Amino acid sequence: MATMKAVVFKRPYKVDYEDAERPCNPQPGEAIVRVHACGLCGSDLHPYRGTEAGLQAGTVCGHEFAGVVEEVGSGVQLSPGDRVAASFTTACGNCWYCAHSISSRCDHAQLFGWVGESGKGIHGAQAQFVRVPHANGTLMKLPSHISFEEGVLLGDIFATGYFCAKNALVMLSDSGIPPAELSVAVIGCGPVGLCAVASARMLGFGSVFAVDRVQNRIDAAVKLGALDQDPTTANQGRGVDAVLEVVGSYDALKLGFRLVRTGGAVSSVGVHAHDKGFPVSPDDCYNKNISFRSGRCPARSLMDEISELLKTTGIVSCIISHQVPLAAAPEMYEMFEAQRDKILKVIFDPWA
Repeated sequence: MATMKAVVFKRPYKVDYEDAERPCNPQPGEAIVRVHACGLCGSDLHPYRGTEAGLQAGTVCGHEFAGVVEEVGSGVQLSPGDRVAASFTTACGNCWYCAHSISSRCDHAQLFGWVGESGKGIHGAQAQFVRVPHANGTLMKLPSHISFEEGVLLGDIFATGYFCAKNALVMLSDSGIPPAELSVAVIGCGPVGLCAVASARMLGFGSVFAVDRVQNRIDAAVKLGALDQDPTTANQGRGVDAVLEVVGSYDALKLGFRLVRTGGAVSSVGVHAHDKGFPVSPDDCYNKNISFRSGRCPARSLMDEISELLKTTGIVSCIISHQVPLAAAPEMYEMFEAQRDKILKVIFDPWA
């Protein structure tokens, strides 16, 4: 059995850096990618904390990666040597959902780094190599001026932040208010929240308020054009026109409904891995005329559209706080969970 180095889930609050089986012999439609950069995502913490159950011990972690095609199976339109990035879920590129820009709900979608207790699923990309099913629909060939680190952001958190901000703008499109006069509060200024801040500014929102309990996250948001001010002061005290909720907690979403003005919009992309239910009732929404959108970002449907936009935001220099060897992953998981050392976004090098 050929082996590689990888980050492997053991149990809640425990991952190890160790030898794992190296993917090889790609089947029709598959590619094997040599990973040059991979990320630690906030949603990786859900199984790490045990708040999302069902991940099989021994699963290779991670769903954010970019690299170089190593091998391809029959029918794959990429070639060995091509620089690529992937969306965090696979996408066939051919089903009704892929054809209608909802690639995250592809008929064949699977989340990288999730092998269930039944043994079904696919291993992740915090590793030296990763097997990519449906390679034609899942992988994007990177332009030469997009770095591997940018490719990592492109396939998940930047796409998600952009999706969140764009959804809010769509919901407010019939308000008759120009984007430059609209205000938005971003609840949670971690990596996805910072991408949402950058995207909201890029999409033309006039005022972007940063909401977070961690000061270094607020500071990073301010560098991207956000305001470190009380969002309840927006619109002469009526509240912000829109809220972007990216945390995935009951309290964060409840705060979002409180901060938004009557007739405003709440856009939620946080993964709500809890059993507390919804923080407001249908009657509450009715009484405040709230528009609400949620859901998993269709990253692969957006990657080509936003690849050039990524270069204009300055997000990479603001967001990547730690670039470390993959061997440091157990320490980085613990640090990210504890929010130590002003940690924001971790990028791993599997070959350092």
